[in-house]
Amino acid sequence: MESVKKRLAEFSVEAHDLYLNRSVPYLEEPPDPLHFYRDWIGPNKPCIIRNAFSHWPALSRWTPDYLREKVGSKVISVAVTPNGYADAVNGDRFVMPEERRMSFSSVLDIIEGKVQQQGVFYVQKQCSNLLDELPELTDDVEPHVSWMSDALGLTCRWVGVYRVSLLWKYLTRVP
Repeated sequence: MESVKKRLAEFSVEAHDLYLNRSVPYLEEPPDPLHFYRDWIGPNKPCIIRNAFSHWPALSRWTPDYLREKVGSKVISVAVTPNGYADAVNGDRFVMPEERRMSFSSVLDIIEGKVQQQGVFYVQKQCSNLLDELPELTDDVEPHVSWMSDALGLTCRWVGVYRVSLLWKYLTRVP
């Protein structure tokens, strides 16, 4: 096991050395799908895209009061992790989030700090519970992020606090 850890540490250093930028670049607007895939996804480089969703009604509508009115009592799937990282290494283990069923209002109470709970709670499902469990909110967002969907062929959305990690995974679609 020690030799595996040593090799992984070496690999980490080598991979870090291959990535020349020491900071993550900002894009002021979304790129077109070809450039996004070629410049960022293909070479596995991070970037921060500003103004990508500034036109979505959700940004102004999704207040706690609005969300409670639209879906407050609805029971949904909620992921809970100790630190906000799901499907990730935690110490010497690979962990997945605990999944709970609870009302959307209960989740909001936790996110807003009205109720104290251990862990980081967030609304997520691998293939989007927005469509499956919260269709009442779909008018507030576009059905897909065109430049992202075209580049990767997937749509995923999460709702949670700042400690939730955001990751777009390329999912192989099998017909």
